[in-house]
Amino acid sequence: MLPITRADEELFSTVAVAVRLGRADAIIQRLAARYEKEWDNPLAGFPYALSMIAAFQSSDKELRERLNYPEIIETLNDLLYNQPDHWLGWYLRIHARTLLPVNPGEYRVFIAAEREKAAKDAEQLIERQTHTDWQPWFACAYLAAARLAWESGTDREQVAELVAQAAARPGAPVPFPSLGSVLCEVFLWYRNESGLPEQDTVARLMGTLFPDQPAVRLAQGVR
Repeated sequence: MLPITRADEELFSTVAVAVRLGRADAIIQRLAARYEKEWDNPLAGFPYALSMIAAFQSSDKELRERLNYPEIIETLNDLLYNQPDHWLGWYLRIHARTLLPVNPGEYRVFIAAEREKAAKDAEQLIERQTHTDWQPWFACAYLAAARLAWESGTDREQVAELVAQAAARPGAPVPFPSLGSVLCEVFLWYRNESGLPEQDTVARLMGTLFPDQPAVRLAQGVR
């Protein structure tokens, strides 16, 4: 699979800083224009999608509301159609779909369908990972699958098995601190949700993969 790259990390970090400075719109618009111009480049849309995900992490409600969720998904769809082994593209599509609320009110049917697609994505990503050398961040796919399975009512044993599979492979710190803020979110969700199996295992794995993430250190009581 195509691995996460330093360029991915640098772009995500740049947009994250721009969000804090109130300057994210200009970067997103520039990347959107590049995507439109280079429509025949299978990777041109990825920076645009990545920048929107970075902005989506913002606490700025107005900025989040200006983002177009369907466009994020469609851009990642285009990427994965042309580059089906793009690991981060797969994971970000799963991540974007899990950002939708579980109790969506009038959008219930649409969001249920999106979360079902996310579960299928996680299953496919786990399968694709078996054909390449293990990377520490591959564990995230198992945790995403475990979360989606739990929320769909899957029994505890199957959820616990997904966690066990993630923890059975070699762990090491994920060397992408900015992207790590997204990758660690599913671990934090799992650790904080009540009643899930193997939460201590998830806490240990989270500490191994993301030892320097502020949110992880806070969750573990580390100053």
